Amino acid sequence: MQRSVLEALGWRQGSFIDSESVAKLIGDMNSKFTISANDLLVVASQSCDVASSQEEYIELSIVRLLRAGEFSKQYSHNRHPRVLHIEANSNSSDEKINLKLQAHEKIQIEKQLLEEHTPDSSINFSEENLNQYVDWLAGRYKRPALPTKFDQLIAFSDKKGKRKKIAKRANDYLTGIYVEIYPNRDINDGETYSVNLLGITSGEQSITFATDVLNDYADILKDAGMDVSVSKVGTEFQISLGTLRQYQRINFDYLSYEESNPLPPDTRI
Repeated sequence: MQRSVLEALGWRQGSFIDSESVAKLIGDMNSKFTISANDLLVVASQSCDVASSQEEYIELSIVRLLRAGEFSKQYSHNRHPRVLHIEANSNSSDEKINLKLQAHEKIQIEKQLLEEHTPDSSINFSEENLNQYVDWLAGRYKRPALPTKFDQLIAFSDKKGKRKKIAKRANDYLTGIYVEIYPNRDINDGETYSVNLLGITSGEQSITFATDVLNDYADILKDAGMDVSVSKVGTEFQISLGTLRQYQRINFDYLSYEESNPLPPDTRI
């Protein structure tokens, strides 16, 4: 099969477009975003879509350079669904380049416009950070939507922040905490949530510790006035896809890529 023009030029998901080429591309199209002289673009489209002749357009994220001291831990390691602070590698030195991306700052261009350019050879994502960027993009649409009332009840009963401590402990033993709620809606006065909790571990050696963590989380739900069944814990190889589809993953802000926890099973299937 003949390689596409863009593929032959080296364009892939995660390829950067240098500021000079950005200015040329933006001049050829109308963009609703303000893009400064130092801003870059990075290819958001999947590599197969970049190469495919059936795709006429490519999606790009606007990348803004961060000055020293501007990099914020609050926005790193996929903590925040709308803002990402992330590092890239410089091909001219050992120093890292700090970048800021915002989820809504994406543009779409015709593929033919990229045929006059090659990827920026001075900057690249490591494989780990490329995966982080891609998962951040996907996570904007993949986040679980638990009932507002459910979240409010938990927040009201957990004023001392026990969930934060549990989340940090959970990183050591659990690849994910999942919840099944009935009714899966905002409840009315006089109604009570019935909850099933499911914990998934990477191996059987973690089940005992994971069960303790899950039971602690169950206590928070009980304190919030919910009926919680006996918590269940299993390994990634024991939990079926059919079972997993009945649950939603609890998305802790404190469980992030920084903690080096494995990706949850639902992203591997």
